[in-house]
Amino acid sequence: MVKREKIAPSFQVPDDVEIDILSRLSVKSLLRFKCVKKSWRNFIEDPVFIAMHLNYYGKSSVGFLLYGSRPYKYIKQYLNCSSIDVSMSIKILFGKSPGYMIGSTNGLVCLSNDLYFFLKEDKRLSIYICNPSTREILELPECHHAHNDFVLSIGFGFCPKFNDYKVVVVKLLDSVVNVRDPNCCLFSLGVEVYSLNRNSWRSTKIVNPRSVLTTSFQGKVYFNGAFHWGGRDLKSSKRMIMSFQFDEEVFRELNLPNHPDFQKENYFLNALIIEYQNFFSLIIKQKVNMHVYDLWVMKEYGVSDSWIKQLTIEVPILEDRLMFQPVMSFENNVELLVLRDWYGRIVWYNTKTKQIERSKEVLRGRSIRYKESLVSLSTKKVV
Repeated sequence: MVKREKIAPSFQVPDDVEIDILSRLSVKSLLRFKCVKKSWRNFIEDPVFIAMHLNYYGKSSVGFLLYGSRPYKYIKQYLNCSSIDVSMSIKILFGKSPGYMIGSTNGLVCLSNDLYFFLKEDKRLSIYICNPSTREILELPECHHAHNDFVLSIGFGFCPKFNDYKVVVVKLLDSVVNVRDPNCCLFSLGVEVYSLNRNSWRSTKIVNPRSVLTTSFQGKVYFNGAFHWGGRDLKSSKRMIMSFQFDEEVFRELNLPNHPDFQKENYFLNALIIEYQNFFSLIIKQKVNMHVYDLWVMKEYGVSDSWIKQLTIEVPILEDRLMFQPVMSFENNVELLVLRDWYGRIVWYNTKTKQIERSKEVLRGRSIRYKESLVSLSTKKVV
């Protein structure tokens, strides 16, 4: 009689352990693993797991997206100084239009075909929301507008109160000369707000606003439930930061640091609004010392007196004597200041080692902070 070998009992990994392991993997791996077994597919598509993955893996995948326009329109993700395999061609979306990356939150990116232009019969505003990691993309319905409305700016962000993603379009409407003061123009701002949950737009109008968005600040950013731009008071010409709160759908003002440096007319050449170590922050490029940057951090968001100068960074002037523009700052075990030289090339400055590293590629494009996610769009197509 032949003896049968005993088969060792199979070990079943508990569901909670599987979920914990999966939540720490890259989006690319998870998309492949959806085909392994049905239970994994269900895990990976579950909104609770998507939020868990964003919290665990998303924190370690913070980098930036580069939108390049030459030789073709594309999006490429960088983690630290290295390009990783998340690249997406978007030439089909914009054709001959320049294309703009508006902003990013929770792995979703907002794109538009143009900015700062008059709407005409043959010139419409096209806006998209996409997830470069999953290749999902959604074209938004056309927002309400009249011909000759001027598109001032676009913002994008997450609305925590309603678990919704929103886009805001700010337009300059009609303007007339004030009969009481011929040197002053009266004008109105049109505000269009898109909700992903509703897949529709809502319109409001601000008559004769006391402040207006400006282009004096770069790096428009989503932070703490709001999108931020540079702004200026129309009466006093005082510079400020303006925010659009997505929960309440209202504009608010944030004061710049109450510091003697900001009283100087020639203190900074330009300013960059960023998120630095989970704080709302500014990188100031000094006007006199053009290779010196000051990092200002708002320790308590919305409280003007909480601004502090965190550090001053002196970027070494390279042999070719190029001056740099700040692009952004991000941290992922190392602290990097991402800069752009006069030729549009991206360079990285490590604030700890004080070393500069150039990209091996010639990169000409715009950049935004980004982290991978599985966040999905309800109506989508894959490109």
